[in-house]
Amino acid sequence: MTVATRRLGRTGWTVSELGLACTRPWSGRWMDEASAIALIQQAVKLGITGFHTGPCYDGVRAQERLGKALRTLGPERDHLLISIGVGTVRLGRSQVIRDFSPDTVEQQVAESLDRLGLDRLPLVCLDRPESAYLTDDLMDTLAALKGEGAADLIGVAGSPQQITAGLVAARGTGLIDVIMPAYSPADQDSEAIIEQAALDGLGVIATGTLARMSFAEMDADWSLPRTWWQAKRRLTDRLVAAGQVARAQRCRFLTAVKGWSAAQACLGFVLSHPDVHSAVFATADLRHLHENAAASGRVLPTEVIRRIVSAHR
Repeated sequence: MTVATRRLGRTGWTVSELGLACTRPWSGRWMDEASAIALIQQAVKLGITGFHTGPCYDGVRAQERLGKALRTLGPERDHLLISIGVGTVRLGRSQVIRDFSPDTVEQQVAESLDRLGLDRLPLVCLDRPESAYLTDDLMDTLAALKGEGAADLIGVAGSPQQITAGLVAARGTGLIDVIMPAYSPADQDSEAIIEQAALDGLGVIATGTLARMSFAEMDADWSLPRTWWQAKRRLTDRLVAAGQVARAQRCRFLTAVKGWSAAQACLGFVLSHPDVHSAVFATADLRHLHENAAASGRVLPTEVIRRIVSAHR
């Protein structure tokens, strides 16, 4: 089994249609470093070439672990699309702030290159910026990073409004190459901006593709670290994302699609969109990695796609 590839808009890159988010719980204390590195190695063997991380994910542990995994790959790593999100800064263990100042962005890029052991970053992505952060100085800094070879591509991630703000700030410059919108059976609000991005030749990498699996049954085995992680995540969802959870609950039928796991059905739906070039998911489980990779190259039944679209309305 090898994950299929797609052209990433007009960027000149070809990327696997499934990508791996190297965030929590992959970088968490519940998963040892050797297992985390082994998961990256297995993902590459399966044909996954897109890996997303950031300098604020679980402190710096996520980037450090990914860097150690990349160093085991040798020249093969030169063909991977490694992306980082910038502009989010973690203060201590719990406080997160937004800082898109040129100095901070330059520092995050430099430190990420060092942790990852790379000479350049294939993709540097603004992480959920608001309009007020998108200054001319920031655009100049991003252009300089690209021009100097520190970054091959520049992107913007977030809600439709945040992505639009980034595109407007860079209008006429050709600076933005990729967008990373949230898109899943439970969140189809980015439909219009995905279609427009494709018309403009931009690469589209979908995030949040598994709808946080909040509609599926939770693992019952409390001896497993992922069970505690699922419980914590669901509590957070219900406190801060009640609307999305309600949408996800309307997709419970995805747990009973014949021949598809719930996660595969989510990925199948995202990849059914002709303008999505890669769908990013997160996992810390080798079994889930193989299961999700098996969604590549398959066609989700039309009636299931129609039902997903109807459930979102």
